[in-house]
Amino acid sequence: MSRNRKAYDILIVEDNVEQASLTKMLMEEYGFTAHYVTDSIEALKTIQSDQPEVVILDLMMPELDGLRLCKKIKSSPMLGNTKIIIYSGKMYDSDRRKALELGADAFFIKPARANMLITKIRELLHPIQNGTYQN
Repeated sequence: MSRNRKAYDILIVEDNVEQASLTKMLMEEYGFTAHYVTDSIEALKTIQSDQPEVVILDLMMPELDGLRLCKKIKSSPMLGNTKIIIYSGKMYDSDRRKALELGADAFFIKPARANMLITKIRELLHPIQNGTYQN
């Protein structure tokens, strides 16, 4: 990654520390700055203070699940443009539909292939225009 390019900030919200750590390492391997938190209340505080470009949310979180956290982020005037990826171990189509209705930008089933996740993040950060990514 070129030094002059911005390292986009990604926050991983995952209550499984091992999964969070692996996802963080993957993001860093692809040149992103990544952090993780293991509870949704801390996640909301971190998102408000750090304003990451992308948030990867586990669907099943204690206290405030990924859907409710997604809704809070997307309904905030300050945070509404944050890109949100819901990352879930559940394969229910109703969860996917609800996540997208609430404003999630993508929904992946764990374990997702790394290249698919990275490609989606890049698409969200640099929308395709005229058939090519804009960097």
